[in-house]
Amino acid sequence: MDINMKIENVKDKVFVLLSVFLVSVSLFTYQVVLTRIYSAILWYHYVFLITSFAVFGLGIGGIIAYKQQEKKQKSILKKIRDAKGSEAVPLENINKAVTILSVSYLFVLGLIYILPYVSGLLVYAVLGTIPFVIGGYFFSTLFRELSGISNKLYFADLLGSGVGSVAVLMSLNYLGMYRSVILVCIIASLAALVYSSALKIKNAVNYVLPVLLLAAILLPGQYVDNIEQNFNGIKTNVSKTLGNISKSGKNGEIVYTQWNAFSRTDVIKIKEDPEQMVVTIDGAANAPMYRFDGNMESLEKYKKNTEFIPFSFGKNDSTLIIGPGGGRDILFALAGGSKDITAVEINTSSIDAVRQFKEFNGNIYDRPEVRVYGEDGRNYIRKTQDKYDVIFLSLVMTSTSQGAGYALSENYIYTTEAIQDYLAHLRDDGKLAFFTHDQEDLGKIVATAILALKNRGIPVKDAPKYIAIFRKNIPQAQHGGEHIHNPMVIIKNQPFTEQQSKELAQSAYKNGNLPLYTPHVYEEGPLQHIKEEHISMAEYLTGFTYNVTPATDDNPYFYNFTKGISPVLVFILFFTLIGGFILFVPFIIQHGAAKPTLYFSGLGAGFMLIEIPLIQKFILYLGHPVLAFSYILAALLIGCGLGSFMSSSKVFSKTVKRIYLPPIFIVIVNEDIS
Repeated sequence: MDINMKIENVKDKVFVLLSVFLVSVSLFTYQVVLTRIYSAILWYHYVFLITSFAVFGLGIGGIIAYKQQEKKQKSILKKIRDAKGSEAVPLENINKAVTILSVSYLFVLGLIYILPYVSGLLVYAVLGTIPFVIGGYFFSTLFRELSGISNKLYFADLLGSGVGSVAVLMSLNYLGMYRSVILVCIIASLAALVYSSALKIKNAVNYVLPVLLLAAILLPGQYVDNIEQNFNGIKTNVSKTLGNISKSGKNGEIVYTQWNAFSRTDVIKIKEDPEQMVVTIDGAANAPMYRFDGNMESLEKYKKNTEFIPFSFGKNDSTLIIGPGGGRDILFALAGGSKDITAVEINTSSIDAVRQFKEFNGNIYDRPEVRVYGEDGRNYIRKTQDKYDVIFLSLVMTSTSQGAGYALSENYIYTTEAIQDYLAHLRDDGKLAFFTHDQEDLGKIVATAILALKNRGIPVKDAPKYIAIFRKNIPQAQHGGEHIHNPMVIIKNQPFTEQQSKELAQSAYKNGNLPLYTPHVYEEGPLQHIKEEHISMAEYLTGFTYNVTPATDDNPYFYNFTKGISPVLVFILFFTLIGGFILFVPFIIQHGAAKPTLYFSGLGAGFMLIEIPLIQKFILYLGHPVLAFSYILAALLIGCGLGSFMSSSKVFSKTVKRIYLPPIFIVIVNEDIS
C-alpha cells in the first residue's frame, strides 16, 4: 500500500519532516560526541577510522530495511484509521525504531563509560555503530515509503545534520559531556514523539521518556563533575598520561576535568612530586603546571632550563607566548624580565584549569604583566598590530609524534607563511624561538626558517647568520644514541652580532646547554655548509633520511616526516578501492548499473574534494580546526539540503543539447571560489 496516497494532511507531513530533522540532528551530534570520547579513551588518529566505521552503520541499517522488504518478511506497515475514519498507513515500526534510537544512545555511551580500556579497536567500532544502524533503518524505510516527497525528506535530513554540526559545539562548550549525551537522547525521544503525533499513535513511552531524560539533564553540578571525571576507559588506559605515571611507580590522581568541543582537559596531581601538576589534553598532550609563590626571587631556578635561552640575552620587555599550556613558559618570560606578556592558548579549558589552581601556580594567568587570549596563535598573530621582543612557541603540539595520524593533521603554526608572520611582528632585533621535540622537528624548522627568510629577501647563504640552535647537555645515550632531545631554535629578524652570540653562548654553557649552531661562536653542521655554500638548499632538503621540506599554508603538514607519498594514504586508498570493488562490482554486473554507479561515485568524490580544501583553508580565517570543520560542514549540508528541496524546480532541469547544467554550474562556482 502506498503511503504517499495516505499522508495528505499538510500538518502530518510537517511532523514527519520535523521527525527526520530531529533524528538527523541527534545522529550528527552523537557522532561528534563519540569522536570526543574516543579521542580521550583512544588515540586521536584512531577516531577517524572508528567513526567512519560507525557511519557505515547507516548503510547496514539501509541493507537491513532492503532485505526485509525483498524477502517479504513480516510487514512493517500496520493499518490504522484516522480521525475521520479513512484508512491511513503509519510506519509504526519506524516509530519504535526512533524510540529505540534514543535508548541506544544512552546504552552505547553508558557502556563505553563503564567499560575498562580495551585494546581491541573492534569493540569500540561495533559499539559506536549501533545507533547508526538504527538510524539507517529509519531513513531507508521512510525514504522508500515516502518516495513522493523524497526531496523534502532529504532536505530535512541535511538541514538537521547542518544544524547538529553547530549545535554540538554549543552543547559541549556550555553543557559539558554528560549533559550533551542526555541532550542527544532527548532530541531523539522528541523525534519519536513528533512522529507518533503525525501517525496518531498513542504510546506512553514516547511521553515518559523525554520527561525522564529532562530530569537527568538537571542533575546537580557536583554529581555531573564526578561522572565526567570518572570515565573508566580513560582511567584504565595504561598508554595514556595517567597510566604512564602509574607505570613509573608514582601515584597520579585526576583532580580536575573539563570537557568541551576541543578536548577533555584534566589536571593530574602527582603525590611524589608536590612541586608540579600536569595539565593534559585528551590524556596525552601534556603541559606542566609549576608551583609558584608569586615572588620574582623564586624564578632563579628556571634559568637553568633550555627554554630560558631566548630570554638570556637582548631585550625581553614584551613577549608573545603561543600555547602556554599550564603556564610554565610565562615563568621563563618573567625570569627573563618581561614586563608585558601576551599568552595565546587555543584550548580555553587549559586556561580554566590553570585559573582553577591559582593558589598553586601563583595566579600566573592573572598577574598584572600577563594577558591571556583563548584562540589560535596563528589567527591571533594575523589580527594583532602589536610587536614583540620575543615570540616563543614551546612544544605547542605536544602529542603530534604519538601516531601516524598526526602527520596528516593540518598545522598552521609551523608553516613558512607563519614564520614570516611571526618575524613581521618582532621589534627591531627581536627573537622568534621554537622549543621542539627532536631532531626531526629541528631539521624541518630550520628549513622552514631559511625559506621564510629567503621570502623576506635574505639570500639562503646568509640565513644562518639569523639562526642559533642549542640543546640540553644530556648524555644522548639516554635518548637513543645521537638522537637530539628537545633542541631550541632561535631566529632573529636581524643578524646575530658577535657580542650577542658570545653572550648567548656563555649563558647557555653556564646553565648546562650546548650549542649546535651559533653564528660567530660555534659554526658547524648543515648550517655551516649552507653559509659557506658547500651545499644548496635543495641538497639540504634531500640530505636527511626523513622529510624536511618546509610546510606551507597550501601543504600544512609539518609533522609529515615521511619522504614521498605517505604509506598511511596509500593504505587508505588501497583499502577503499578493494572494499569498493568487493561491495559494488557484483551489484554493477548483476544490474548493469555501471553508469549510475560511476555518476554517484563521482558526485561523492567531487563533494569531498570541495569540502576538505574549504575546511582546511577556513582554519586560518576562523582560528580553530573544530570551528572550521563544523561551520563549513554545516554550510555544505544546509546548501545541499536547499538544493534537494528545490530539485523539482525548472532551474534544476535545464539541459543544453542533452548536457545537464547543474554540474557545470558547480564547477564554475568552485573555480570562482578557489
